[in-house]
Amino acid sequence: MKVRVVQSASDDRPLWIDDCLYSVEAWAATNQFEYRFLDDHFFEILPHWYRQKVAGRGPILADLARLLHLKAALEEGVDRVLWCDADTLLLDQQWRPSLTPHTCFGEECWLQYDKTGRLEVRWQPHNAFMFFSQTSPVLDFLRYATESIIRRADPAHIAPQMVGPKLLKALHSIVDFDLEPSAGAVSPVLLDALLRADSRVVDVFRRRVKSPPKLVNLCASLLVDKAIDVHELRRIIGAQF
Repeated sequence: MKVRVVQSASDDRPLWIDDCLYSVEAWAATNQFEYRFLDDHFFEILPHWYRQKVAGRGPILADLARLLHLKAALEEGVDRVLWCDADTLLLDQQWRPSLTPHTCFGEECWLQYDKTGRLEVRWQPHNAFMFFSQTSPVLDFLRYATESIIRRADPAHIAPQMVGPKLLKALHSIVDFDLEPSAGAVSPVLLDALLRADSRVVDVFRRRVKSPPKLVNLCASLLVDKAIDVHELRRIIGAQF
């Protein structure tokens, strides 16, 4: 089976993102997956009208661009194409996900505080990790849905996650996608608890997570001026699981 792993990142990125990118590239090599990195030309694949309407909104531009690049990879003849966001950290280089489904997304065990200040956990799909096969009916539909939503949307009311996580969660509640619980995410609350060795908070996550994490998305868009030592973070998470 020919598998291609695709990633992209801006040339202007923090050093810790480079460490994350390297972890994914090394993981791909370990599994004998083809690895493809896309630089700032990543957005050139987008239709002109889409780039004009959401100009300057990087996440929304990326939501469609990644789908188009993944489709292009399948058209080049790979059997599976797998996407990892640039802020994805591989924790276990020997991990190999099940590639049996035609479509799969990551599943996050999202730890946060509710309105009363109590910890809560939400299990939900995320698109920081996803893969599609040649037979996937989902990839073309996601492209269609993304373009249709943005075409019809009022530019003044396009939410940052409208055609990314929010769309994916809405669809999952109806069609029940295959999810990979080992491909999770570290919420800001969990990240802070891990770095401070707050066992109370970390224990809540450990008791509720469905599977020990093998890769995690570090949610860079939610971090404010925070540099991460990914090597130390990998050690900390490894010690917990």
